[in-house]
Amino acid sequence: LVGLPTIEVARTLGASALVVVKYNDDLQILDDALTARTRLGDMLVGVVLNGIPRQRMPFVQETVKPGLEARGVPVLAVLPQERLLLSVSVGDLTKFLSGRVLCCQDKMDELVEHLMVGAMSVDSALSYFRRKPNKAVITGGDRPDIQLAALETSTKCVILTGNLQPSPIILGRAEEVGVPMILVRQDTLTAVEVIERFFGKTRFHLEKKVCRFEEMLEDRFDFGRLYQALELEKS
Repeated sequence: LVGLPTIEVARTLGASALVVVKYNDDLQILDDALTARTRLGDMLVGVVLNGIPRQRMPFVQETVKPGLEARGVPVLAVLPQERLLLSVSVGDLTKFLSGRVLCCQDKMDELVEHLMVGAMSVDSALSYFRRKPNKAVITGGDRPDIQLAALETSTKCVILTGNLQPSPIILGRAEEVGVPMILVRQDTLTAVEVIERFFGKTRFHLEKKVCRFEEMLEDRFDFGRLYQALELEKS
């Protein structure tokens, strides 16, 4: 079975198929779900519409889902995009960048949901950093003003580029508020490029992610309908 397309594997094994359709746009998710129905036929027990942006949830729930059901495609769940599930741990960020943790080593499992670059004037830094919670801030090691501003907002770690050590005052403040400072050799642009290659592609092994995913399935997945389609009894 190695190298066979998924549909051929299901057909060869006589297996039922539950298809997860990732959202890119409204037409695409509709087309992909209908294509799954056409190609899988009776092997298809249902689809999960996944990663729906919050602002598109009403349309997908009220228009796309009923439209698919009317065309014989069982929709077992509509799952919104969840920043926590796309997040990356502070420890993983450190590994990606081959960085050195200067403080708060016990915070490596904290999850970063957003990435912000601190390259603005100090006057606008605080308002800028307040826009996004649970973030990593990347800034030059020679910008103590930006580093302090980042530490006064919802920040999970500060990444200091250029291999420039922060001042003892900055390091002391970071330890006080419990925010790891990570020293890296890359310049700011290179560090951003490295992180963006990995963001949203990290392992699904952290307890916070698993718990959140379980909550989403309990709230939104129609297990009863799946069990019925598979002729299983719900335990």
